[in-house]
Amino acid sequence: MPTLKIGRRSIEVSNLQKILFPKDKITKGDILDYYERVAKYMIPHMKNHPITMERFPNGIADKGFYQKNIADYFPKWIDYIPIKKQEDGVVKYAICNDAATLMYLANQLCLTPHLWLSKVDDVNTPDRIIFDFDPSSKSAVSSPTSFAGIKKAALLMKDLLEELGLTSYVMTTGSRGAHVVIPLKRKYDFDDVRAFARDVAQLLVDENPKLLTLEVRKAKRRGRIFVDYLRNAFGQTAVAPYAVRAKSGAPVATPITWQELRSAGMHAQRFTIKNIFKRLSTKKDPWHDIDKHAQSLATARKKLNALKE
Repeated sequence: MPTLKIGRRSIEVSNLQKILFPKDKITKGDILDYYERVAKYMIPHMKNHPITMERFPNGIADKGFYQKNIADYFPKWIDYIPIKKQEDGVVKYAICNDAATLMYLANQLCLTPHLWLSKVDDVNTPDRIIFDFDPSSKSAVSSPTSFAGIKKAALLMKDLLEELGLTSYVMTTGSRGAHVVIPLKRKYDFDDVRAFARDVAQLLVDENPKLLTLEVRKAKRRGRIFVDYLRNAFGQTAVAPYAVRAKSGAPVATPITWQELRSAGMHAQRFTIKNIFKRLSTKKDPWHDIDKHAQSLATARKKLNALKE
């Protein structure tokens, strides 16, 4: 069994020729190579956040599953945090603070890591607000549910947040939509943050009822884009920046600039494991200093209340 040396750690890897993306002939070895190369960009966004693993042991042609608890066979050097469940018991969530951990998880065919919106030293206090703009159908081309609609929706959110005095960031999800993210000072609990996110989303929907909806059920969206604020809650997650998605072509969740979002060629799966490094070699990660711009909600809440009236 081949062994990779990553920093101080040695990781036994297996089945490198296993096809994970049948249409594209992308192998497990290709995915491991990707995560080894992208680690220096990805780890800063993952540090100290509990992880839910989205695993695909048989490749993307088979249904994957989400795994929260690290397995008993994980090596002792894999860091984790035990978090009490609402019922009885404890879940041991992995923490990925180094390339070796990222590579170990990838070898376990955790294709897509998903991050909590809070950090391990205080899991009850989020450091992010995330709005996920999700189209209602998979195939729309020239309708509000195409990526043109996602662009418009995300930019409307940017404008509203700026009106509230908040700076926001945007990321293509590598799946179907986009995330708009507010870096947050860690001084609010999830109830307060979710209430704020709900009120922002409701105001945006009220101003754009033909384009947007808060309706969770797709059958009732009538082609409108769902403004998902619901993940702003304890234990909820969002896809990690630069994570691979289980879609043909191995697209990658990619932080972009607002100017890039406006470009004609931008869409949710624009960047893949095959073209992302060309981008990273010529352009600094747009989120490289996101945590330096963590913001308070105090003034924004007052402005939001005034707009609601």
